[in-house]
Amino acid sequence: MGHATPSQDPLDTDADQNSLLSFCGTNGVNVLFLDIWRYLGGTNWTAAKVARMRLFLDAAHRSGIKVYALCGDFGWATNQQWVMKNIVEPVMAYNITSTKQSEQFDGFLLDVEYWTDEVAYPAATHLPALCDLVKAIKARCDGEMAVGVFATFWLKDDGVAGGSPRALLTYNGKSAQDGEHLMDVCDFVAVGAYRDTAADQTAVFQPWYDYACTQGKNFGLYCGSETTNVSPSNITFFGQTKAAMEAVHTSVSATFAVATDSVFIGHAIHSYDGYKVMS
Repeated sequence: MGHATPSQDPLDTDADQNSLLSFCGTNGVNVLFLDIWRYLGGTNWTAAKVARMRLFLDAAHRSGIKVYALCGDFGWATNQQWVMKNIVEPVMAYNITSTKQSEQFDGFLLDVEYWTDEVAYPAATHLPALCDLVKAIKARCDGEMAVGVFATFWLKDDGVAGGSPRALLTYNGKSAQDGEHLMDVCDFVAVGAYRDTAADQTAVFQPWYDYACTQGKNFGLYCGSETTNVSPSNITFFGQTKAAMEAVHTSVSATFAVATDSVFIGHAIHSYDGYKVMS
């Protein structure tokens, strides 16, 4: 769950933190993707913010909730020195100086959506660079933190959502769609399978699942759902009930959470702000 509205900081007070943890418990949430820029990124780091973060991560882990550092911007893939200095190294320093393992982040989720503007951020440049960035972060962390990415579903598709399938790109001598390259280098991917029916969400998630199952990879995937007020209406559960969304999730889970592989990790819901106001 990303969060980007300063006036609604979910970690600001003990009451805010308890409200978020109670929401997670009530709704069966066991993973949080927590936007960390305002707390630990660049010059935002302060002793007070670090203390609030340690308090929350400790409580979350003791409640059975993993917490990943969510971070990203369109041009990060080609600005890697800045990313290391302002994001990766601060989070690593935060983890290293924690007195308890329960205060540490479980990994990173990079939200580097170059595909939203491929004139300014062409895939031919930014996909290979993002793959390199993922590998660089994993190396910098000595493999101690999982590194995943958010990716829209059509980065690995077969044209089921309409239009032509995504073009192939070359990375390290392999020609494939963006999504396949990302699965090759990441520890997991949160796929934005943003559709509001079980049939449509299953269809757009299927190509990712099919590749993740190949050659015994069992690569971990989250299937993403949207809850904020965006257009068109069929890409979000905004205005629908939690029960309606959960019915879709139950159907999708029945398709992908099978006994013969462990690819499907669960659903990833964007975002806390949209989810918490659903009736």
